[in-house]
Amino acid sequence: MNVEKLCAGCEQCNQKSPLFNVLNQEDLRLINGDRYAVRFRAGEVILKQGTHAGNIISVVEGFARMYIEGHNDRNLVLDFIKPWKLIGGSCVHLQGRYTYSVVAVDDTLVCFIDGSNFKKLLASNQIFAEEFISLCSVDYNRALERMVGLSQKQMHGRIADALIYLVEDIFDGHVIGGQISRQDIADFTGMSKDSAIRILKEFERDGIINLDGRNIEVLDNRRLHDISVKG
Repeated sequence: MNVEKLCAGCEQCNQKSPLFNVLNQEDLRLINGDRYAVRFRAGEVILKQGTHAGNIISVVEGFARMYIEGHNDRNLVLDFIKPWKLIGGSCVHLQGRYTYSVVAVDDTLVCFIDGSNFKKLLASNQIFAEEFISLCSVDYNRALERMVGLSQKQMHGRIADALIYLVEDIFDGHVIGGQISRQDIADFTGMSKDSAIRILKEFERDGIINLDGRNIEVLDNRRLHDISVKG
């Protein structure tokens, strides 16, 4: 696709991305050389679980959902992706196939970066490699915390964990936007949609949140954290 019609240019993105702004001009020419940008409409699949993993992708604009396709059409949402998140690094380096799917929630502009060029940068630029390892470590630690929460906490604690993460890390405020459906919350917490809705209504009744259509407003962050700690 014609890159110029989709985005302002590599330089602008490289300056905004926390990872790419440590690269020098030679590195930037390498990472931008074989990349291409694609705009996905809401609902379109960006990456498909089980397909060949040849690219690292960077979400430039929009919002996406990462999930594992389980048995009997049950999905486990791994994360919600906003700019400037990089996806696919572990799959390119280890498995050779994507172990999860990514779907656009809103209209989303994605940059596909050649996996071979990405590996060359990791080998040649120590600062870039350390920054990438740091990002991977953050994701790994978050995954461990989620695993403990899903396996050891009751449903109220799991919903509280999800709301805290969404409002503090994804939406950076006190309102969870309508992009997050009730099914998303259920799939993120490993429970049925009916159970997730029931607990959300209990939280609303107790004055912890306010359900405003598809939006969820957190009214009492302290109580939400208390529920999370108690599990």
